[in-house]
Amino acid sequence: MPHPSVTMEKVPDRPASDAARFFDRTSGNYREKYTRSSPFHHYYFNERLDKATRGLELSDKNVLDIGSGTGNLYDHLLPRFPGVRFFATDVSAGMLSQSLVPEADRFVGSAYDHQFAQRTFDAVFMLGVTTYMDAAELERNLAFIARSLNLGGQAIITFTHSGGLDTWMRWLLKLPLRLFGSRDKVLSSGVRTRTYGVDEANKALASHLKIDRLEFHNHTVFPFGLLLPGLSIALAHRIDRLSTTNPLHRLLSSDIIVRCSAKRLL
Repeated sequence: MPHPSVTMEKVPDRPASDAARFFDRTSGNYREKYTRSSPFHHYYFNERLDKATRGLELSDKNVLDIGSGTGNLYDHLLPRFPGVRFFATDVSAGMLSQSLVPEADRFVGSAYDHQFAQRTFDAVFMLGVTTYMDAAELERNLAFIARSLNLGGQAIITFTHSGGLDTWMRWLLKLPLRLFGSRDKVLSSGVRTRTYGVDEANKALASHLKIDRLEFHNHTVFPFGLLLPGLSIALAHRIDRLSTTNPLHRLLSSDIIVRCSAKRLL
């Protein structure tokens, strides 16, 4: 029986993407990846959640998480904001199955394919997933966010930074890792990923949303965050205090996080 808060409809039958198949395959232990057993991953992931939610008041608000994965954002918000109404979408059924989001509020597939009973949202998050979208898919998601965001609401979207030294190192190491690395890692799996410069991210967003603030996060260079986690975290704190216009800040940041709002209709 359908949950009363959800309008059920048929989702278009599309073949699963490489990213969906990869995350389905690796979903079983994905939540463990960002625990304290992996110090740098834990630091990086929680830094992103802190920056994405900083200054927001989401008690009794409607929130949509596009690319919710195993529900880490939900876990982060629930204790802080009583009454938050949280909806989660992801292309990977395996990832969503690991989430603590109530089953009735999880939706497999693209957000724009679902007709939610809650038609507009006070906050829409799209964290860590534009990396796996081609230009057409990104456009569809941004158009959906633009028409689904309440006036006065916020959209928080991240991009992998093409100008970061971390991105260059991953590109240099991609071939040897593909040959000798585990297929359970994104870099060695063969999954296609995409990166964005600041201008590219701004251009993609500007036709749909008003850009309020752009900043950088994940101040690291692969693979040193994994090899020297304690030192990497200490350096990341120092880099984060630099001005965002400082060339070193940009060079040593692997991700861009952008806060947007709905455009006012003229």
